[in-house]
Amino acid sequence: MVKLSKEQIQQLYTFTRQHFVEHFDVQTELVDHLANDIEQILNGKPSISFEEAKMISFKKFGVFGFMEVVEASAKALNKKYWKLVFGIFKNYFKLPQLLAVILIFSAIYTSFLFVPDHRWIYMILGFGIVAFLLVRLIQLQKIKKQRFKKTNKKWLLEEYILNAGNIGAFGYLIFYIPINLKIQLDTVSLIVIVSLFFTFYIMLTYIIAFVLPLKVEEILIKQYPEYKLV
Repeated sequence: MVKLSKEQIQQLYTFTRQHFVEHFDVQTELVDHLANDIEQILNGKPSISFEEAKMISFKKFGVFGFMEVVEASAKALNKKYWKLVFGIFKNYFKLPQLLAVILIFSAIYTSFLFVPDHRWIYMILGFGIVAFLLVRLIQLQKIKKQRFKKTNKKWLLEEYILNAGNIGAFGYLIFYIPINLKIQLDTVSLIVIVSLFFTFYIMLTYIIAFVLPLKVEEILIKQYPEYKLV
């Protein structure tokens, strides 16, 4: 019964990096698959070498190599990321966080009631949040570089967290559209709906830009047991 050595497993990690798989969690998934397949190939054909078995296994991924696996991993991690975000989001509807939510809503609602030209509120909220995100993203990129320098490994979930979910561009569009359409809120129900929307968006921005990045190590340890060994 053929079992791959630690050196051969390490060669598979190097092989995945050479084929443009940057993140250690995706590399680990691929290495596990390759190792199992190579062991089966070597047990069925003992006369061939490890290198030959490795290339036979690699060819099974097709002309695009590991690209499809990388894309599938990114989609799965994207779902996991937003599950984490909304898991924290739900906690803000419990005390004491709920008090902060009510305060934000009240401030936005009151502004729409007393400022005649609603475009000013859109501009203050929109450009204020985008400016805040830009500053925070610069800080997060520095943190990401420091973490990579420390561990010499990239993790796909870590990238999502420290890139703040790429929410900045989306936020700009949300506020850019009503400003240019010159939308005025002429009923109390409309003001309530828009105020709730802005409140939820500010909450999401705060969770994505601050709460999750502060918990990045805790989240990685929970998601990947092997992270403790890094």
